[in-house]
Formats: sequence, C-alpha cells, structure tokens
Amino acid sequence: MFYKINSNKLQLFSDLIRLNKPIGVFLLVWPCWFGLAYIHNYELELIRWYLYFIIGAFLMRSAGCIINDIVDINLDKTVKRTASRPLASNNISLTEIISLLILILLVSLYILLQFNIYSIFLGLFSLPLIFLYPFLKRYTYWPQLGLGLVFNWGVLIVSVEFSFIISYDLLILYIGCVFWTLGYDTIYAYQDIEDDVKNNIKSTAVLFGEKGKKFVMFFYGIFFTIIGLLGFYSSKSYLSLIVIFVIIVVIGYCLNKWKLNSVTSSNYYFKFNNIIGLVSFLYLLIF
Repeated sequence: MFYKINSNKLQLFSDLIRLNKPIGVFLLVWPCWFGLAYIHNYELELIRWYLYFIIGAFLMRSAGCIINDIVDINLDKTVKRTASRPLASNNISLTEIISLLILILLVSLYILLQFNIYSIFLGLFSLPLIFLYPFLKRYTYWPQLGLGLVFNWGVLIVSVEFSFIISYDLLILYIGCVFWTLGYDTIYAYQDIEDDVKNNIKSTAVLFGEKGKKFVMFFYGIFFTIIGLLGFYSSKSYLSLIVIFVIIVVIGYCLNKWKLNSVTSSNYYFKFNNIIGLVSFLYLLIF
C-alpha cells in the first residue's frame, strides 16, 4: 500500500513537469545547442557544455511548468486540454508543488554555478521573465513573444560564457530563435483558441485568426533566413546557401499542410519543430 501511494505521487509529479511530453525540453535546449554549434571550436571540450545545457533545459522547463500551473490553476480547470493537470484537478497540494519547485530551482542553481560569473548573472536575470510569462496572456496578444524572449535565453548565455560579451552574431541568432518560437508557439496556441476566446485569454492565435498560417510562415522565414546567413558568414561557402534554400522549401512544404482549425494538426506540427531544431542544429554544426 505504501509503495502504491508513492508510485501514484511520483506519477503526479511526472505529469506536473510534463515528463511524458519532452518536446518542451527539446525546444528549450535547441537554441543553446545552436549557439554551441555556431561557435564550433574545441568540439570535444564543448561536450560537457552540451550536457549542462540539456540538464539545465530539463530543470528550467520543469520549473516553468510548475510556475505556469500555479498561476493558471483556475484557468486550467476551464480548458479541456489542461483540466486534468495535477494541480487543476486537485490531485496534488500547493505545498507539495512549491516544495518541488524549490528543489528544482536549487539544482538549477548548482548547474548555473558551473558557468562563469557573467553567465551566472545573465541566467539569474532571466528569472523575472520566467515568472512574468504566465501573466502575459491576460494583458497582451503577444505571450508568444514573451515565451520567445525566455525560451531562447540560452543563446545569450552561450555567447557570454565563451566570449564574455553578447556578440553580434549570437544576438542575431537569439532574435532569429525568438521568431522561431513565435512560429511554433502560435501553432501550439491554435489548439486552445476556442477556450481562450471564451475565457478572454489573449494569444497570437486569437489575434491572427484565419490569417495565422501567413504570419507563422513569415516568422519561420525570418528564422531560416538568419540561420542561413549565419551559416554562410561562418563557412563562406555558397553551398550553405543552396542547402538552406532546400531546407526552406522542404520545411515550408511540410508546414503548409498545417490546418489551423484542427487540434490534432496543430499538435502534430508543433511537435514537428523538434525536427526543425535538429535540422537547424546540424546545418550550423556543418557550416
């Protein structure tokens, strides 16, 4: 009986941090890896940094999910997709959730302390943005932009860790990744558009309506243009331009099949961004 109770509690904690939905971790870690791939020197030395960033991405995504669930507890109860979340369904106490959040933040701090002092301060500077993000959808149609600023912070940390400044190249990469987040999180938002309208929750999906696909394709276009220019600038190879052109055509063809009014389609093409992240990473690693 004791084992069963603990197993149930572990499952609730697992659901709380979306352990069964790792796409959020991947989308958080890819920008960090983009930055590491772009500097692509001392590759063997960078291996530990790839590990630090993936561990950090898992921890911070978990913390973000907990913070989001605490802020949105009453809202989640009214949305079909989120009503069964542990806190919204009253299957776990707020005290237990806060205890888990503190533990995750402490472990995250330990990982952050492996970085230089400038990176540590830059990492800590992102915390207010993380806590602010869940409130944005109540006041602005651009919570996806807020997520983009937070989710791609790792690019800036890579720059400061290895250059001690935010370099022009990685600042441009950061901006490109923000547009990528605008694209995929808008796709994600279309899953909840009916509930959001009903509950007066704002998002780019609500703002764009039936024109959403045009805006999303525009955001992806900016992202891939920046990725391509950085690849060319780094490699000085015209082959990089041919490759990014092919990538844009193929990805554009795939994304054009996305159906705004289908929850299943939106979920599929949101997850498809893990492939986009992998392709972009390999491109920057090669060129």
